[in-house]
Amino acid sequence: MEAKTPMVVVLTDGEVVRGTIEWYDKNCIKLHRNGEPNLLIFKHAIKYLYKDLPPAEAEAPSEE
Repeated sequence: MEAKTPMVVVLTDGEVVRGTIEWYDKNCIKLHRNGEPNLLIFKHAIKYLYKDLPPAEAEAPSEE
């Protein structure tokens, strides 16, 4: 949260939302989004979440 890491949140209904986690508690998280309304998301509605990679990192081939 301190680093304001861009995150991708996939909800149980399949909807994908992007933003940074502003705060969280036992039941929900607040997702800050640029140019769109911020969201308060209940944790039970989240399927999974992960770091949103910049396009250059996401498309870079691995060196293996």
